[in-house]
Amino acid sequence: MARKDQDQDRIEQFKYSVRSLNEQFVRWVTSQWQSKAEKFWSHGVNDYLRHTAIIQRDFIDLAGAASEQKQNGASENGSQDNGVVGPQGSQFLTLLPLQHTKIIHLIRHGEGFHNIGIANEDAHLTEFGWRQAEALNVHIQKTKELQSLQLVVASPLTRTLETAVGVFGAGRWRSGVQPVLMHEQTGKDHLRAPHAAVAAPEGMRFVSFEGCRERLGPSMCDRRRDIRHMRRHFPGIDFGLIDCNSDDVYDKHHPETEHAVQQRGKLFLQWLMSCSETNIAVVSHCGLLFYMLASFGHECGEDIQNYLHKGFDNCELRSVVLADTSGMHRPNPTWFPGGRMCLSNGSANGSVRGTKTAPPIANSSCPL
Repeated sequence: MARKDQDQDRIEQFKYSVRSLNEQFVRWVTSQWQSKAEKFWSHGVNDYLRHTAIIQRDFIDLAGAASEQKQNGASENGSQDNGVVGPQGSQFLTLLPLQHTKIIHLIRHGEGFHNIGIANEDAHLTEFGWRQAEALNVHIQKTKELQSLQLVVASPLTRTLETAVGVFGAGRWRSGVQPVLMHEQTGKDHLRAPHAAVAAPEGMRFVSFEGCRERLGPSMCDRRRDIRHMRRHFPGIDFGLIDCNSDDVYDKHHPETEHAVQQRGKLFLQWLMSCSETNIAVVSHCGLLFYMLASFGHECGEDIQNYLHKGFDNCELRSVVLADTSGMHRPNPTWFPGGRMCLSNGSANGSVRGTKTAPPIANSSCPL
């Protein structure tokens, strides 16, 4: 078949794919509006975006890649004359300044009593859940890429706080030697597993943040305890970002919508970008993590989509790079001016452009 005929077939395939997807989406929107307009819009919209990204990826050759190849001196097989991979491969690369990125390690809590069918309010970890957290601790100690953590952010629910302690704590607390991360707790059948007091590690900050808690309602396990109680039991965790002592936002009769959870997840990521730390662990919940990540990666390959969009198992850890492409000024500690400026007094004193600290972003950027 002649090249011209092949190109025409590709164009027709592209038109058919786009037309079919849009017709399917219109049918879904019409049906959704007529039957349950107030529920579950995000799932269908995300599915539409995912298929749009797939079409864009599969027909990328129709978007000017061929002409770009020619302009860059690429051969027909997509390779440059000098043997370097051609622009087709570069279509899927992203390049950003370092100061606009952070490494985020996402962790779902260990097994809680609610996961085995015991519906307690603000569920504790089971004994097995504690063992899962300790197994992850061993993995972190053996993994070089996880050795530079600066900040642990945990949901204020008990199971995530206990998981943060089990994963990042410095072992059994010894009186008079180390600060306490969590006090000792006694066991109670079907409610709480016994555990020794745990020491706080050096050089790592622990913060509890309301914005990364589980989807609100209707389950009792998602209603948190008073912050006064949490402060007493977890003295090594900073609860200063939580304004309300009692759980005023929980309402089992008005569950948080999927869309609201997604938006809260995006606001939480914005808050993470405002933190001064660049290597951060987040201990959260399956629902929040799922809906938060569902907004991302639709233009990527299948392996990346699967990594981002599948549900989290108990105590599973996944690491991602969070990037801000808005262009907002951020501190750039690695930048060096070069040229004549590199010998100036200003450079020697550390006052070159880009090293100043960006103004802090208010905690109110991530409301529930």
